[in-house]
Formats: sequence, C-alpha cells, structure tokens
Amino acid sequence: MSTPTTTISADADLVTLVNVFTVAPERQIELVDALDGATSEVFLAVPGFVSANLHVSLDGHRVVNYAQWTSEQRYKEALQRPDVREHLAEAAAIAEAYDPTLVRVRSIHHPHGQQA
Repeated sequence: MSTPTTTISADADLVTLVNVFTVAPERQIELVDALDGATSEVFLAVPGFVSANLHVSLDGHRVVNYAQWTSEQRYKEALQRPDVREHLAEAAAIAEAYDPTLVRVRSIHHPHGQQA
C-alpha cells in the first residue's frame, strides 16, 4: 500500500492555504494535536478539501498548516460551516496569533530536476 502524498505543482488548479500560527512553545504540541484532530474528524469530509500538512518550528513558537483546496470558493464555503468554525475557534484559543493566506504555486525548484 502506498502512502498518500501532497502533490505540489505549478500546473495544478488548486489553491493553497498557508496558515502560520504563533504559539507558546509549551502549547505547540497541543495546537498540532487540535489541528490534526480537526483535519481527521472534520476537514476530510469537507467538499473541496484536498490535503493538509502540519509543520512545527524547531524553536517551538510556530505551527504551519499547508492545506490544499480545489478552489478559493470551496475554501470560503468551508469557512461558513459550523463544524469548521468550531475547529477554528479551538485553534485560535490555543494560538497567540495566526495568519491564514491563500496562495497559488508559481514555481518549483529541485537540485536534480527541471524548474516547474
């Protein structure tokens, strides 16, 4: 069985949410656990959701959520759902700050491959 992966492509017709959370180091894992649980329990069933990847900073002060969506419209519709809003409130209560930004992949570089 293969492990699912996130595909990053400049050709994909997706939008990406890059959300950088600032958090007290002693609460970093609590925030990751809350985001991880919400993704498993809520987002996997939300129309338009493609994938999420959670990253933790080595200094303990940040958590980065890199999440792909089929469209900006689907992402905005998700934000109106009560179950999603409940999850956002839980994460916001743990984090000191957060900065969600929707982006598109513009270019990709690899040391042994072509620029995409």
